[in-house]
Amino acid sequence: MPNQINESLRYGDLRNYVDEKFTIDRYTSKMGEDKDIVVIGFKVKDKLAARDLMEFIEKGYPYILDADMSTGEEQDGNYQVFAEIQRTDNIGEQLDNLLKGIGYLCDCKDWSFSYKKSNDKEFSIQNILETVPTTPESYENQVLENRSEDLQDFFDQGSVDVVFESRTQIKFSKPYSEPIRAKFIAFGDYSDIKHLVPGKLSLDESSQGQCVFLNKYLGTYDIDKIGNRFIIISESKAVIIEKERW
Repeated sequence: MPNQINESLRYGDLRNYVDEKFTIDRYTSKMGEDKDIVVIGFKVKDKLAARDLMEFIEKGYPYILDADMSTGEEQDGNYQVFAEIQRTDNIGEQLDNLLKGIGYLCDCKDWSFSYKKSNDKEFSIQNILETVPTTPESYENQVLENRSEDLQDFFDQGSVDVVFESRTQIKFSKPYSEPIRAKFIAFGDYSDIKHLVPGKLSLDESSQGQCVFLNKYLGTYDIDKIGNRFIIISESKAVIIEKERW
């Protein structure tokens, strides 16, 4: 239970407004870096109910760094209420405490959660600790692991292995060939990341030769060079890397 319940809210006042399925780390933190902060998202059916829940969370729990709500309706007509908590080993107990308080208001007992975009899991302290990184280091390790898997799926046209050697250093390797190391810039929808390679295409002979070499090494992709950066495109997805020396 919270330290002090909002006097205007009583047991069951938010019944049928709050979805018992909530998200963890699907949204970006406003208060700091994602590796340091856990972001919880609750789906609420009404704008006023969402505001009440946001204020209840923000005022009732000392470990809540910030609470906020979406500025408008989502496509399904609902609103999102966000709560930010420091990423520590206490996250399981803190969430358990928070859900007891919210459950008092919405008469919710069967909570479940999804971490990022994974499948739903029944809420328990043990499931939280097994699923959610509780330190900045474990969060970054998980991000690198997931990013490697995503890029391996992207580079699926040959026998290329993709490994992150650090947060920003990527290595491509294949049998009987020297590895290629480059600085990783971004991966995602082409329309979302193309602004990271502003300027005109590098059409000089050396740059075009490098693009041809990457195509032979990686597979059949649309590859352009702008400055020291290469944008590698496949359908709607793209990878941006930077390489100064060859």
